Amino acid sequence: MTNHTSDPLPFEQDADFRHQAITLGEEAALFLADRSAPSTWQRVIVCDFEYLYDINAFKRYQVAEGDPTQGFVRWPFHRIVAGAWCMLTISPDMDRPVVTNIEAINNRSEADIVRAFFTMCATFQDARLVSWGGESKDFLCLKRAAIELGLILPPQLRDPAPFARTRLDLASAVRSLGHYVHLPEFCEAIGVASKPLPSKDISLAVRHAAWDHVEKQVVADVCTIAQVAWRYFLATGSASGSPDAGDEAVVTALANRFPDNVWLSKLARPEQMAA
Repeated sequence: MTNHTSDPLPFEQDADFRHQAITLGEEAALFLADRSAPSTWQRVIVCDFEYLYDINAFKRYQVAEGDPTQGFVRWPFHRIVAGAWCMLTISPDMDRPVVTNIEAINNRSEADIVRAFFTMCATFQDARLVSWGGESKDFLCLKRAAIELGLILPPQLRDPAPFARTRLDLASAVRSLGHYVHLPEFCEAIGVASKPLPSKDISLAVRHAAWDHVEKQVVADVCTIAQVAWRYFLATGSASGSPDAGDEAVVTALANRFPDNVWLSKLARPEQMAA
């Protein structure tokens, strides 16, 4: 399932063609513009994905190489089975983000999910990708999928540097040299609700094709990451307002997009949670 909450501008309509037609000069212009005087507003794409292990491919590797991973299935064998994303527009002049282009796709092929996400990124080339732990898994799996499927990476994923200016991995941004922490761990510490299912249960839902639970989880992760991102932008001076204003904007937009999501509905209407 996909949804665009705003129609693309005329020059954005053929995203695939524009994506393939990018010249070195255009990329250089984007590079220089990113280092010019800061804009009064910026767009970011908050994203999250869920996975199923490709056990057959991993077993072939085990046989061929004697399994040097000792049974640990690393990211090249993680197949994307669900994805969700939304776009936040933020500005120091606004007390909350504008949340648009909310999408969730599951129970479709990895190729369908990746192509839809790449189209979103290519349509809004100025938008920075925001994730939690993306540099450790999500972005790696997207690159592997592009290599396997013969797809062109969107501009945001082309710089291999882990701190590329086109991406923001909040897990790394908030910890510096501290211990890596999980998203629900950080959220519990700062008072943000996260994950309708425990993290360990999502793989079980994927294996049993419980796609309603999978969608609920991946959408919840995007909701949570967006709230953390808003707080990060407040802390770094990229936005002004309050955490509560950002929470309201994010939760309301996602709850309207997914009216059957009970977890989101309770967040949007806290009085129901107390009932």
